[in-house]
Amino acid sequence: MPPPPGQGLPRVALIGVTGYGAIYLKLLRAALRRREIALVAAVIINQEKVPAIVAELQAAGAAIYPTAAEFFIHQTGRVDLCLVPTGIQWHARLTIAALEAGMNVLVEKPLAGSAADADAIRSAELAANRWVAVGFQDIYTLEARWLKTQLLAGVVGDIREISMIGLWPRSRAYFDRTAWAGRAFADDAAVLDSPLNNAFAHFINLALYFAGDSPAESAAATVESAELFRAHRIEMFDTAVVHARTPAGARCWFGVSHAIDVTRQPEILIECSAGRVEWWHEQRCVLQHHDGPRQVFPLPSTEEARVLMFDAMLARLRDPSSPVCTTAIAEKHTRFIEDVQRAGAVREFPASLIDWTPDAESGSDIPVVRGLAEAFDRAFKTKTRLATVLERDESALLSS
Repeated sequence: MPPPPGQGLPRVALIGVTGYGAIYLKLLRAALRRREIALVAAVIINQEKVPAIVAELQAAGAAIYPTAAEFFIHQTGRVDLCLVPTGIQWHARLTIAALEAGMNVLVEKPLAGSAADADAIRSAELAANRWVAVGFQDIYTLEARWLKTQLLAGVVGDIREISMIGLWPRSRAYFDRTAWAGRAFADDAAVLDSPLNNAFAHFINLALYFAGDSPAESAAATVESAELFRAHRIEMFDTAVVHARTPAGARCWFGVSHAIDVTRQPEILIECSAGRVEWWHEQRCVLQHHDGPRQVFPLPSTEEARVLMFDAMLARLRDPSSPVCTTAIAEKHTRFIEDVQRAGAVREFPASLIDWTPDAESGSDIPVVRGLAEAFDRAFKTKTRLATVLERDESALLSS
């Protein structure tokens, strides 16, 4: 546990400073400027590529290690909070090792690549008498927690249906950025990388959290059908529509894609017996009563939510009852992803339907499935299967 007040700052370590680790590094820099933490160690496996960062962190007092194994040998019992913004396949191994070394952990989303790995983390957490928080940053916002209290209080009645849609074009470069992108397994561990488990994982997890039966609980959704497609040349899928149901009977519809030329920021809609909720990512939340007031309030940006997330880590170190996104919450998302993978085989979009379009930002190409944007719009409105509304292209999709 952290030293008592007045006996030193929380001791923090970071595993990885490039890729997504750069975002955590930015949070650490801000905390260092505010003199809220002491950065005691960092693992940087490619030190020759980032000499300026190595020098910066050493100047801040951090010991630099070339491997996680060496870090754990030297820092066991000396770190209060270990940050793990690594590839999904390393989440379980590094989190468990940190717990066994006496560290609390903030691991980037998702919790793990498989339910078995999630269970192993939770067992290690209990055995070590430490805590693990997960980097689903939206849950750390005051707006999300306030909305959860309103739903639990039945302000708009019982949840009948919860849906989420998100469309973000992604080029070939997106899946070339790491060796594990778009793969089911990597480095001898499950990854199950997909829009549901990566780019849009935040919003699937948030939807399940809103449907949970208590302030610290998410709903376990049973998958009823999963349409999984790919246009990219990857092992997993880049497009999906999933139907599921919560234990309380609420219907779920989740639709996402990267094989599209239209950007549609994530939306979560919650239909209740006495009203509805609209959650528009980085924009606003609307709480509408059928026969009453309409409440509208702005939502923070992703960057603001990450700051709140890091603040929550420091609060948790001071007070073990301070709320975080726990493993109990996040493991529901991991189990859902695993169920989706079992529910349907990945099918190829017919090449005749795909236009590869240049993307100036990445210098690569985006696969654009003709008619997909319109099909998603109609499927979302009617909560039906994607192939059903692709009309003349339905037979091609279903036979692929």
